[in-house]
Amino acid sequence: MSQPVFWLWRIKRLYVRFMLAFMGHALAKASQSDTMINNALKSLPNGFSFSLRVMPAGPALCMKKVNGRLKPLSSTTTGQHLDIQFKHLEHAFAALSFQEGTTMAFARERMVVDGDLQASMRLIRCIERLEVMILPKLVALRVIRHYPSLSLGKKLTGACRIYLGVLSGFVMGYK
Repeated sequence: MSQPVFWLWRIKRLYVRFMLAFMGHALAKASQSDTMINNALKSLPNGFSFSLRVMPAGPALCMKKVNGRLKPLSSTTTGQHLDIQFKHLEHAFAALSFQEGTTMAFARERMVVDGDLQASMRLIRCIERLEVMILPKLVALRVIRHYPSLSLGKKLTGACRIYLGVLSGFVMGYK
């Protein structure tokens, strides 16, 4: 492998790892503060765990529903109820750098689902809602199927809560 290609691959891998960690903390905070995400998670049983991984042994996001909220787990956790895997690092990079929406990656078979398909679609909707809340509208319009009507005040308030929650999650951790 030539040297420039190797470094590009390493940078993409680090970016995907960071974005999965960021998404885990953001989903944890959004599950506490956003009613739409909270409602989507209500039908999942307490103790439900899922992972979003890059095949074959790439970065991973693992989460568990505890007391109605999502909590990040160690990326080495195994035995989830649902395992969603990107088939390749390039597919994960495209989705997590907002070049392609998660639902489009799903439709183009760039992801494999092992577990309950209904739960996976519910989680994808939660990720889309998270993207609506934290991304600028111009970026979100590129990756979201249907952009909901959302007042600027509600979007800014939600985004601030989520970003502050992510910051505190990275600094202090989740208990």
